[in-house]
Amino acid sequence: MSVDLTRWMPRERWDALVRGEGCPVCVELQANEDVNARGYNIADLQVSRLQLQLNQYVKGYCLLVANEHVREPYELNRADQQSFFQDLLLAGQAIEQAVGALKMNFYILGNSIPHLHCHLVPRYYGDPAPYRTINWEEQRIVLTDTEYRERVELIREHLSELR
Repeated sequence: MSVDLTRWMPRERWDALVRGEGCPVCVELQANEDVNARGYNIADLQVSRLQLQLNQYVKGYCLLVANEHVREPYELNRADQQSFFQDLLLAGQAIEQAVGALKMNFYILGNSIPHLHCHLVPRYYGDPAPYRTINWEEQRIVLTDTEYRERVELIREHLSELR
């Protein structure tokens, strides 16, 4: 099935997703599988889950997903807001150290799935977009299962050291 990325989905579908109805992120969180269609789970943090994405065009590209179905960070209660951003900072630092990134980019988007999540995109000296955001979907780099698991373990080690 092809998706037209220049148009919004039907409004009824969007509103249902905002309410959490049929939310694919909630389904993945509830399934609690180590590996799913998007990637490999690294760790469950205070109020979120960190996942290494299958497409490793950008080495170390991860997603941090809120455990609670909310659309925006300000919809979390105050304590969970703080915990989410603590999780985000911890994850970013661990990924940066694990993959030797020069810089970390954090993208809280949610235009296609209104479930709070943040793309953590390591940046490297010499990457193809030094003065703009990098498109992590520009190319598709798929690793072997062993390579994914090694990268996951490396990030876990850095998370453990930072905690």
